Amino acid sequence: MLKKLLATLALAAIAVLAGPVAAHAAGYVAADLVTVSGSQTAGSTVTVAFNDGAFTDSEKVSIAVSGEGSVTVATLRAATINTEKTATSAGALDLKVTLPNDATGSYTITAIGLSSQNIGTSTITVIAADGAGLATAGFDVPSALIYSAVGALVLGLGLVIALRVTVRRRAAIA
Repeated sequence: MLKKLLATLALAAIAVLAGPVAAHAAGYVAADLVTVSGSQTAGSTVTVAFNDGAFTDSEKVSIAVSGEGSVTVATLRAATINTEKTATSAGALDLKVTLPNDATGSYTITAIGLSSQNIGTSTITVIAADGAGLATAGFDVPSALIYSAVGALVLGLGLVIALRVTVRRRAAIA
């Protein structure tokens, strides 16, 4: 019995410790090396900068942009763009993304260094042109109403438990 338990624990430990290795197979560009500037509103141009050291010197970088609607990167305009650019001699890369006039939701930019295999990602979340933020969906309920409903459920659960305990005590006495 003890051997089976130890074997199971050993397999579980191997599974837990071996899992993260796949996530570290490629180098990831640190978040502080990626900056997004410009107005993130429909119809505007946003600059995504992968700063010095994000990629190796002068390496080719594969760029993919995806999201809702078509975006323009350089002269390419499509719903999903795959292109290549060359990083600077310091390993930096600037990318200008023009959002469509009817842009909504999020756009994801992924840059992969072809020799270093460094992966840099950034997300552009389009803000409504009126500055109100993203559209909300669902029902807006006051938090006091939610807490009251949860309290009523907990109170009801407590009453059910008390009733069951009382019935069992009476049955035990009889």
